[in-house]
Amino acid sequence: MGVAAVEHDQQWINILFTDGSTGRFLASWLRDNVESGRHRDRGQRTFDINRLPEIVIADVTHDADRVTVSFMPEGFDATFDETWLRRYGSNVAASGGVIPRPTLWGAELQDSLAFADYPSLTSDPTRLSTWLVGLRDLGFALLENVPTVPGSITRVIDLFGYVRETNYGQIFDVREQPDPANLAFTKLGIGMHTDNPYRHPVPGLQILHCLVNESNGGDTQLCDGFAVAEMIRGDHPDAFELLTSCPVHFRFVDAGSADLQSRVPLIELDTRGEVVGARYNSRSIQAFDMAPALLADFYRAYRILGRALHDPRAVIEFRLEPGQLVVFDNQRVLHGRSAYEGGQRHLQGSYADKDSLHSRIRILEAAP
Repeated sequence: MGVAAVEHDQQWINILFTDGSTGRFLASWLRDNVESGRHRDRGQRTFDINRLPEIVIADVTHDADRVTVSFMPEGFDATFDETWLRRYGSNVAASGGVIPRPTLWGAELQDSLAFADYPSLTSDPTRLSTWLVGLRDLGFALLENVPTVPGSITRVIDLFGYVRETNYGQIFDVREQPDPANLAFTKLGIGMHTDNPYRHPVPGLQILHCLVNESNGGDTQLCDGFAVAEMIRGDHPDAFELLTSCPVHFRFVDAGSADLQSRVPLIELDTRGEVVGARYNSRSIQAFDMAPALLADFYRAYRILGRALHDPRAVIEFRLEPGQLVVFDNQRVLHGRSAYEGGQRHLQGSYADKDSLHSRIRILEAAP
């Protein structure tokens, strides 16, 4: 591997590598990314390229391992390693991704569900890293042997981040109540949904910890919203277009204390067209307010989405016993619950943000 040849004008450098691949680099982009322009430990830029004059290339030299560029009018020389240049190549955007593509799944995952051991994660960074990577890639992870002491859920969150406090507090209790304000506080079954779609931003991670389960039923159900979205993209492209382009109104009102609202598509795409978010909650969604010409087609798309999220081929199901816990990506994985009867069932829930999860994974992976 190495640099075979280099051509340049005042704005662009074209590099031919010895394996036949090529790279094309803009002068301003190279100058903006010189190693000496960043803090050694924190990676932050130590200068602002907008304070420099217009950048042009005066000269380029190379050997097999590096390319040296002379920038004008500064008279500044910078050397770029062949490995670094090859990494970015001709497609800077594609090589700069910070989060791996998700692993999509459906009901086929049912037979391979496994609970990790909480005490092991607290004492073994390698096991913790493996568990967190699974959470990141699959969108959910399971844990057992968590103390059934109320509030223990926050100790689990400490493994990867910080509690995201909402108007429900740092922790909320999920159990039957005599005069419930939410279906979660009844024994009724709950359809697939994401929590808090009326917030900006939506909580990234949801955690549910079982303290008591003496009931018959009440199984937890999960569905990969990204997998469902990709199915709809392939099988129903017109519906996918509506679900990703037509915003809908979500609202939650708690008289005197909260009036939370958002207006967003049910499926969110990034600038590359990749699915990066799912919101679905039939309890907090408001009247559709798109143009009448779209309304009938949107309802058809909405039904396609709703049916797909509850299709047995897309759903996994498991019972949480005392000391067991599930954490899932609330912007991707929808959750529900079967109805239950009989004895007491008490779960505690909390939220956290995903940025700290990704940060913790990188730190663990970089550790010697």
